[in-house]
Amino acid sequence: MKMAICARALAPIFLVTAFGIALSAAPAMAQKQGGTITVGLELDIPGFDPLKVGVYDTAALTASSAIFETLTYLDANGKAQPKLALSWEPSEDFKTWTFKLRPGVKFHDGTPFNAEAYKANFDRQKDPANKCRCAFYIAAITSVEAPDELTVVYNLNDPSVNFPSTIISYANQNGAVHSPTAWKAKGDDYNRNPVGTGPYILKSWTAGDRMILEKNPDYWDKSKIYVDRIVLKPLPDAQSRFASLQSGEVDLIWDDENDADNIQKAQKDSKLTVHTYAGSGAAVNAINTKAAPLDDVRVRQALVMALDRQKWSQATTNGLARPASNPYGDGSWVKCKDDGALPYDVEKAKALIKDYGKPVDFKMIFTTTPRGRSGGQVLQQFWKQIGVNMEIEQIDQASFPPRAFMRQFQIIGWRIVDLADPDPQMYANFHTGSPVALANYSNPELDGLLEKARTTADTDKRIDIYCAISRLINKEAIWFWTFQNTYYAISSAKVKGLPKMYSGMIDVSRTWKE
Repeated sequence: MKMAICARALAPIFLVTAFGIALSAAPAMAQKQGGTITVGLELDIPGFDPLKVGVYDTAALTASSAIFETLTYLDANGKAQPKLALSWEPSEDFKTWTFKLRPGVKFHDGTPFNAEAYKANFDRQKDPANKCRCAFYIAAITSVEAPDELTVVYNLNDPSVNFPSTIISYANQNGAVHSPTAWKAKGDDYNRNPVGTGPYILKSWTAGDRMILEKNPDYWDKSKIYVDRIVLKPLPDAQSRFASLQSGEVDLIWDDENDADNIQKAQKDSKLTVHTYAGSGAAVNAINTKAAPLDDVRVRQALVMALDRQKWSQATTNGLARPASNPYGDGSWVKCKDDGALPYDVEKAKALIKDYGKPVDFKMIFTTTPRGRSGGQVLQQFWKQIGVNMEIEQIDQASFPPRAFMRQFQIIGWRIVDLADPDPQMYANFHTGSPVALANYSNPELDGLLEKARTTADTDKRIDIYCAISRLINKEAIWFWTFQNTYYAISSAKVKGLPKMYSGMIDVSRTWKE
């Protein structure tokens, strides 16, 4: 009965929210029409077809947020607001969510966006025959129905009180809406020929050089779209990327704390603006618990207890990186008085290795970047002092996901992104049977906690459950957290209107230049 009362109380709020706030990425000011914004990305984009790429990285998200749209978006307060959906309402048990779609929207190929098109996107990802790695992120969804042209109904396995703020709120591999006509017509070529409903249309794409997006003349909210063109350039080298910004070759660049010198230089330069967002989630490292010697909990605990995160932050980020001891972070509503973090204790770590009684040698995977090398060297030193030998293996960024998903690693870096609700990430990363549960770890107690967290409506009780999950993961040391997610972009001071970088997504689709 409590669930029903809660649902009736919340449903009117969702409806008022949906109709009462206009879509806007930034506070109203004198927006200037026209021109081009050029963005320097860390990586080249591998494509957009979820069946091909599985998961969108931060570079793909920048393009995706301009080409595609989602049912909702998150405002500056992290609340779901209307986009392709005008309104939404839950059932009393929060296991069914009904969305009313925006009428008159068309894909870039001229075909109509409607409930059937939306359902086709979901069904394609969910179909076991397609073997999409993206499917586990929607494993909690039983089905999507299209009862009429402008109504979409989500049927969930379990209650989800924050569903409009989760995976359908940003242009990730599951939330971005593609044209069914386009993917059927283009087949394998669709991966590099994406068609959405978004404010920008793909004009040209030269791999390794640039992607050019041009304003959609038929966009449903065209008065809120300002620049004529977005140019996306992969610039993997951080120093070259920053130099391109300083020279004016690009207007905005992706950056992170490992390029602390550039960030701190930009903060002192009146011609530049540093955009930052302290999100939830964290950068992490997954330990393959089935690979010796990491199959022994004593070894895993020793590795974690040898980490001095404050020293690590100072060595690699000039102290900018904020140490993490759980998967939630300061930006999350999950706050734990006790997250079970293992203490920094070199002597205890040495004792655990001695108790293990055998040599501890393994490889750890890093990117083929100066950042990857420096991070690896720091960890080597931490672990060397407790008698552990770690060999650095550097691979290109594109090889990271397949190596991770095939469990071809002993330790590998990963990230928990900052969704408005922790459930999708936590369930996907830690539940038995998930293709992205990289630790190869199975524990009925952990599975039960994850299942209970997604079926509990009371926020305080959910917090207690998520903190218990953190304590169990930390005790077993199946992952170790390094630093909290803090996202950065550096732009010319002339770039205006950049929204918060939820999930590390730099969305320039509604920006403008003075």
